[in-house]
Amino acid sequence: MINITKSAKNHFNYQNWAAYFKYNNKQKLSIGFSQEMGLSEKEKALISPSIRAFQKGEGSDGRHLLKTAKNWAAKNGHTGYEEAIGWFVKEENLHSGYLKQFMDFYHVEGAKNPFLDRTFRRLRQLAGLKCEVTVLVTAEMVALTYYDALSKCTASPALKSICRQMLHDELPHIIFQSYTLGQFPACRLSRLCRILLMEITALSVWAAFHQVYEAGGYGFLRFFKENLGYLKQSMYIEQKCR
Repeated sequence: MINITKSAKNHFNYQNWAAYFKYNNKQKLSIGFSQEMGLSEKEKALISPSIRAFQKGEGSDGRHLLKTAKNWAAKNGHTGYEEAIGWFVKEENLHSGYLKQFMDFYHVEGAKNPFLDRTFRRLRQLAGLKCEVTVLVTAEMVALTYYDALSKCTASPALKSICRQMLHDELPHIIFQSYTLGQFPACRLSRLCRILLMEITALSVWAAFHQVYEAGGYGFLRFFKENLGYLKQSMYIEQKCR
């Protein structure tokens, strides 16, 4: 597990985040397939279901999030947030695009409307920005363990490079979303809801894709402990921002 509480990005304001995402958006990953040796049928069967699901989850036009963020920023005077969240959405779509390139190369069909993705999108739109960001950051924390496990259970250089990029980008995403949650008043119920959401999400992801995690060196206890560890760090950052 990586310690994100010591990152210099914990001192960013929204103008800093907008500048960071704008710069990072120009550092696009160039995926090379010339070193690919091909996937065995066993490896393809192992990784394809989870890649389909995460590729779908990473991609979105973000209309609801952008509209909610714009209204919240205007109402509360958070200059720079609307721009930052716009760049964030573009970065998420880059992630979806990276996975789609890999899927296309190996003729992996995309997921139509996976259950986990449907559930997360519905949860995000239940209430206002706080609810949406809470669901987003939960998914991003689980993504850290997923891309780490995925990188370790494949021999594909292209997929390993994608996983490295995802891990590089998702860590700041967690800090960014935690900073936003820190702009809301402290609430014990919200804290309990974050813990419950993480536990349910982790259990659901493990049930669906535990084969990938196990092939990547994760037992259930390690998987669960690391996800709760990232949640603890996120809540610490949230608290320090108040």
